[in-house]
Parts: sequence; C-alpha cells; structure tokens
Amino acid sequence: MHQRPFRAAVELLGPGFRIGVGANPEVKKITDAYRAMLPEAQDSWPGMGIGLAVSMDRVRKMVLPVVFGSHNGPLDIAGPLAFDSPEDWWHWCREDRAIAAESYFAFADLFDFAYGVDDVRDREPQAQTLWRMAGSNLSDAANALPAAFGVDSLLQPICMVAELSLKAALVFNGADPNEFKGPKGHDVPGLADRLSAEAPHREDIKVAEIIRQLPPYVKSRYAPAGLTRLRVARLALAVQFVAAATVRRFSRQRDLASQMETGGWPAPRPPFFP
Repeated sequence: MHQRPFRAAVELLGPGFRIGVGANPEVKKITDAYRAMLPEAQDSWPGMGIGLAVSMDRVRKMVLPVVFGSHNGPLDIAGPLAFDSPEDWWHWCREDRAIAAESYFAFADLFDFAYGVDDVRDREPQAQTLWRMAGSNLSDAANALPAAFGVDSLLQPICMVAELSLKAALVFNGADPNEFKGPKGHDVPGLADRLSAEAPHREDIKVAEIIRQLPPYVKSRYAPAGLTRLRVARLALAVQFVAAATVRRFSRQRDLASQMETGGWPAPRPPFFP
C-alpha cells in the first residue's frame, strides 16, 4: 500500500514522470494528494523493519530507516518512532534517562535484527523464512500494542518472535527444520539452551532470563494469562532483543548494541524486568 502514491504518479504522468535532477513538480503534488486521500498508504511504510520501543506501559511503533551509504552523525531516535521532534520523544520518555536509553537499545536491536538477517539472506533459505516470520510477528505486535484495549491475544505473536527466531538460528547453524515438529518445537527454553550450547554468544544469559519470563503461550491461546499491559509491553521489548541476539551471533558485523553497551550513556542497558 505504501507504494500506491508513487505508482499513481507514474501512471498519471506517463512520459512526464521525472524524479531527481529535473524532477517534475507534478510528482510531489500527486503523491501528496494521494497520501491525503489515503493516510494508510503512509502508515503502511515498512522501512527496513518494524519493531517497538516502550515507555512504561506505552508502546510506540518503530519503523527502521532504509540506510544508504554511511552515517556518522548523532543517531535519530525521534524519527523512527514518528515523533515530530526530539523534545516530543523526550516528553514521551517521561524525561527519564533510563526510559530514553531503552529507546536507543530498542533501535539497536531492531537494526541488528533486520540488517543482520539481510546480511545473510543468501544462506540457509529455511532459516531466512523463520527469521522473516519472526519479524512479521514482531511487526504485528508493534502495530497492535500501542492502541490495544486488551493484551491477552497479543501474547501469541510476542512468544512466536522468540520461538521462530531461536528455530531460525538453529536451522542456520545446521539443524533440520523437521526436528521442531510437534510439542518439541514449542519448548522455547529448550530451544534457547540448545542454541547456547551449539553457537554460544555473549548474550545467552540474558536470553535465558527473558525466556524464563514468557508465559506458557500454547495454554494462553484458550484462556487469558492474566498479565498486565505493563508486563506485556516489557515482554514485547524483551523478545525483540531475543530476535536480535539470535542474528548477532552469525552476523557479527551488525552489532550496534555492543557499541552502545560501552562507554557512557545509554550504557549500561537497562534490565528488561527490573
């Protein structure tokens, strides 16, 4: 849907469609008019990936920019979270440095996950499929949580982010995808332990701590787990980290999180479940 304003300009202008140097000003007029008529076109822009950041029990959808070339300036957090200014983002953070730091680490996790998966896109297509499905579930949670009245059903995509990303990492490391059929495939703590044993990584202890906090989500399909909105928001933020940690161990050139974890603020990473 996000491509429709652009495609409308191409179709309407035909040979007169020009962008870049010598651009036809009618292109912008048409795309602006289309977005005004159909705001969903802009809202559906997927960027490089969709994730989330949290401020207490408030969840904000994060759209990861598509990066061209290198970037050496300060990291823009307000933009991917669709704030009009850094000041608006700071107020959303309750002017709390720990909450603000979490936004930076949330960006790092989404960046490492999305770009890391892209880095290894030509290897192990079955692992790619599982990582892409993990990203799709993360996107579903990020789209639904900000305005959700009830959160019980959202435990399903949240837990699936963890399960699918762990399976993807194991398959990438050589496991047969057929191993995970049946109840064994839903043993998320077992999947985490196996990945830690087969492809150890500096974040394994934190991953195991997060996995222990997940509810028995198969059971939660049929009855509410009774978790608060605040708790579900923390779980969503935490599984975003789990997904990133599964990729970082194989795409080592993508580790923005490790850069943030050294030196001054935003380090150290705030705990997911204080």
